[in-house]
Amino acid sequence: MEPPRRLNAAVPLLSGAKPISVVGPAHLLGNLGASPDSPCSEGSQGSFRVQLVSTNGMPVEYGPVMIRCDGAIPEIRAPDLIYVPAPQGDFEEALRGNRPYLDWLRECHARGTTVTTSCTGALFLAEAGLLDGRRATTHWCQADFFASRYPKVRWEISRIVVEDGGVITAGGATAYLNLMIKIAEKFLGRAQALSVARYALVDPERDSQLPYMVRWNRQAHGDSIVQKAQELLAADPGKPVSLTEVATSCGVSPRTLLRRFQTALGESPGEYLQGLRIEKAKELLERTDRTVEEIVAEVGYDDSRSFRRLFRRQVGISPKRYRRRYTVFPSSQEREEALGDGIGLPGCGSRAPVRGAQARPACAAAVLLKEDARPA
Repeated sequence: MEPPRRLNAAVPLLSGAKPISVVGPAHLLGNLGASPDSPCSEGSQGSFRVQLVSTNGMPVEYGPVMIRCDGAIPEIRAPDLIYVPAPQGDFEEALRGNRPYLDWLRECHARGTTVTTSCTGALFLAEAGLLDGRRATTHWCQADFFASRYPKVRWEISRIVVEDGGVITAGGATAYLNLMIKIAEKFLGRAQALSVARYALVDPERDSQLPYMVRWNRQAHGDSIVQKAQELLAADPGKPVSLTEVATSCGVSPRTLLRRFQTALGESPGEYLQGLRIEKAKELLERTDRTVEEIVAEVGYDDSRSFRRLFRRQVGISPKRYRRRYTVFPSSQEREEALGDGIGLPGCGSRAPVRGAQARPACAAAVLLKEDARPA
């Protein structure tokens, strides 16, 4: 039997980083296989020696928190792993204050170091060029910014953890916990990864940000025609409408609207409307006790099976599961089911469900998509 490996990990104390993105990952990394008594050491094939490093080897202050430093980056030439914390505040300021780290990341990666990050820490990896041509993820709410600024990166925003070419990125906020599970499995084995998952109370199979994502309709593109079309579609997403009608209202031809929409937003008007309808359905699932069939009609569909398939594809879970996970107002039937499953729902009132919602004609998105498919 091989003796446990002693691996070296470095966490750079970036200027303006979120303190929790430094302390949380450093703490977990340091506990991976640290001792036989550690709840993170079960089945471990090794452990990490974690070093907090800065440009000059001096401690770094984060508001009221002063974090010690174990050394300067020139002294750490090729650790097994680097975890890059996420910045907070202005991204441009974060880049200006941390330029010296970018060369260090590139050099270490070239020597074989696995470079990892979570949330918006992908900013530093992308700026260093480590993500060019590679698959990566980041916090979903910054997807537009990252896609625009770093077009060479193959962004997979719906994913929670993505590994490609010696670089591992993770999604937003607490996705760093899933990243730690991935790191444990990669370096220390599957048993260690499962031990970390149990200790951190994280589902090791959680692999999608889709259930948490909200469609933001404020992407800056500077096209007044597309902006007007967006406003028209958002005013009543469930209303049947054709591509020709939207284009006429915007004073352009359908072909021109399609081209400008694709250029500005990277999708067709039909796909955009489809996204609006899914967001409206999510809102109704969260905040009303209408049945799924009633919501299907409200958002402009007349085929609940097709809607359920579309919802699962775009959100990652079924409408029923989404409601049970995120509702602030469960229906009486779902409340009974939840109670039957042993799930307490204190403080949830009830009201009579809205009945008799009229079924809409075939969805406008389908009309738009059909027209989109016509030859120009």
